[in-house]
Amino acid sequence: MAEKLSQRTIAEAALAVIDAEGEDALSMRKLAQTLGSSAMSIYTYFPDKQALLDGVTQLLLAEVATPTDELHWRDAMRFIMRSVRDVALRHPRAATLIRRFPPHTPDALAFVEAGFRCFRRAGFDALSTARCYRALAAYSLGTIDVELGGYFGAEARRITPPARESIDELSAARLLPLVTEIGPTLNGQDDTAEFEYGLELLLDGFADAMSRAGRPV
Repeated sequence: MAEKLSQRTIAEAALAVIDAEGEDALSMRKLAQTLGSSAMSIYTYFPDKQALLDGVTQLLLAEVATPTDELHWRDAMRFIMRSVRDVALRHPRAATLIRRFPPHTPDALAFVEAGFRCFRRAGFDALSTARCYRALAAYSLGTIDVELGGYFGAEARRITPPARESIDELSAARLLPLVTEIGPTLNGQDDTAEFEYGLELLLDGFADAMSRAGRPV
């Protein structure tokens, strides 16, 4: 028996397909078969695949947990940023959608609203809050891409300097001594620890900017 269709049930089914097989495996026809419906029925709720992917993204962002109002603003930002990362790690095949479709539904914007409340209670004005949000969004999206894309993964662990001809390790050390020295450390770092390190740098920067503006937080 076909499941009663709604935007939510369709988006949930699409997310399940992406989680299992990746975005390229998703089609309106395949989704309709999964739901026991017709492709035309899907188009009633989503006019095209891009709209459907947007709907999937709103589901993902609705999974981001919201901090309680009594948290200090720094703890609230840690809570939100860790939750965004957790959502991406739970849905690695769908996580790239987060940087393509920003939140715009009430459920997807719940964590944004909670974060804004924490900033404003701490004394951040509208401009400072917007700037901090943009910086946190850029950091979050960038780290998700780096981590899930394996930018510093096993395939990147060997330092291979560009050269017109093959060079040995001694030549590499002479031509690029710091790359040779630091490369193994860079590629061997723990993703979680480095996420936390970068996040603390951002939070320190926000606090310093507010202090220099005469509004210590």
